[in-house]
Amino acid sequence: MQNAEGGSAVAWDHCGHMVYTFGEPKKDAEEHVLDLCRRRGVANAKLIGSTDVVGYGAIAIARRGSGSVIGVSLGRPSAVDAENRAIEKCLKAGGINPKVKWGFRG
Repeated sequence: MQNAEGGSAVAWDHCGHMVYTFGEPKKDAEEHVLDLCRRRGVANAKLIGSTDVVGYGAIAIARRGSGSVIGVSLGRPSAVDAENRAIEKCLKAGGINPKVKWGFRG
């Protein structure tokens, strides 16, 4: 299920600022999300996920030590699948008590 109009991208600055975009080709989504970060004053943001696959996306956050880890799942066939995969990524990274903070379709 690919579509040139259905990409999504996620960026994070390691200080708690998360920005995402969806509904455009992957390359455009990557550029757009980093531009949004700059315009919102989110310094040093890094792209942490992107896809050209149309589907559901989810972003989960979990505690790890004195910090946090993020799990991103994009282009999944259902919202539940996206949420479960984002949570699994947090757990694999050593996160504790992951919670889905954002979900979207794009």
